[in-house]
Amino acid sequence: MVANNKNWLIVFSLFLMSGMSVYAQSLGEMRPYLDTLTVEQKLQVLEYMRHQGASLDREVAQSYLQLDKDKQERTLQYIRLQLLKKVGEAEDRTTVRISRDTLFLGKLEEGEIILDSFLVTNTGARPYVIRDVKASCDCTVLRRPAYPLMPGETAAIRVEFDTRGKIGLTTPGIVLFDNSRPNGRQIVY
Repeated sequence: MVANNKNWLIVFSLFLMSGMSVYAQSLGEMRPYLDTLTVEQKLQVLEYMRHQGASLDREVAQSYLQLDKDKQERTLQYIRLQLLKKVGEAEDRTTVRISRDTLFLGKLEEGEIILDSFLVTNTGARPYVIRDVKASCDCTVLRRPAYPLMPGETAAIRVEFDTRGKIGLTTPGIVLFDNSRPNGRQIVY
């Protein structure tokens, strides 16, 4: 299996190099539009081009070539560790470190909306995946990594807390359902 994966990665790398010149030549016509489109509009353009017959392989290859060498290696690590797993293989557990388990917001006036973040770092050897989040209050997780964090990577979990209708001391919890050891979840307050 390891030799097969290495051969696949070599073929993938050669394919990526062949797309470089085509990418550089054709981007000139598209550049003025790219500068004015929103991210959502760019995703709509990609979907339209796929409908027109655009190659998803070429899109992936061109995106890969835009990364610096370190990020290219992380991408290949993601492919090896996350995407080339055997079907039915048990979920890989990893370890994580959260910058703090509690946000101390101090004394607040009722009606305020507070934004803050937790940083999560994958300290294990396998990709870290947050599958779902649940809050025990009027907290909202505004942003969390939608992709696996590779070993050593850090990402922010952005939280909003709405104090409208809240009186007195409160310690709401947010559960991150993930693939961490030992329980497959993290709880922050």
